[in-house]
Amino acid sequence: AFTSHANEMVDSDTLFYQVPGGMLSNFRNQIKEQGMADRFEEVMREIPVVREALGFIPLVTPTSQIVGTQAMLNVKFGRWKNLAPAASDIAMGKYGKTPGPVNKELVQMIEAKTGEKPMEGRAADLLDPGMPKLRKELEEKGLPTDDEACVLHAMFPLEFAALFKKKPESSGPVAETSTKAPASAPPGSRKMRITIDGRVTEALIEELH
Repeated sequence: AFTSHANEMVDSDTLFYQVPGGMLSNFRNQIKEQGMADRFEEVMREIPVVREALGFIPLVTPTSQIVGTQAMLNVKFGRWKNLAPAASDIAMGKYGKTPGPVNKELVQMIEAKTGEKPMEGRAADLLDPGMPKLRKELEEKGLPTDDEACVLHAMFPLEFAALFKKKPESSGPVAETSTKAPASAPPGSRKMRITIDGRVTEALIEELH
């Protein structure tokens, strides 16, 4: 279930279909789950077609998976008959400017279906500033509000909150009654047991001359 001889072979065809090795094994299983194991080669041949249509988008996470999914849909339903939302977003510029031109017919098809126009400029400029909202959320939770804290909260809200979860307030170190120092200790010294955050430490207190 977790490995395949086909994934462990040297395959020079990767120079043609361009799928990264880290994606290939999972992709092979996904195609099998779709009942298309017998059409694997057909799907792989479709990947360069999809990539070119999407402006030669680099095949790195997540765009490699997006291109692979669209290639599978093209083979299963017919080319561009069923468009993955993320593939449409790439074509419309929501993932940024692509290295090459996006297929004009594909863009027109998406425009007709969604009523949207291709983005011009930087996609992130259309988003509302997020830092003020993040700072407010952190402030309400009594957590740090510096830039690093905001970024970590945005990425890992539960983990970040757990990391800074307030510990029960302590009244500070508690010193217990002193006892007589060992015979080998310097004259005038005394032995004390100190408890700090539940940990007991013994200390030898001696006078300085």
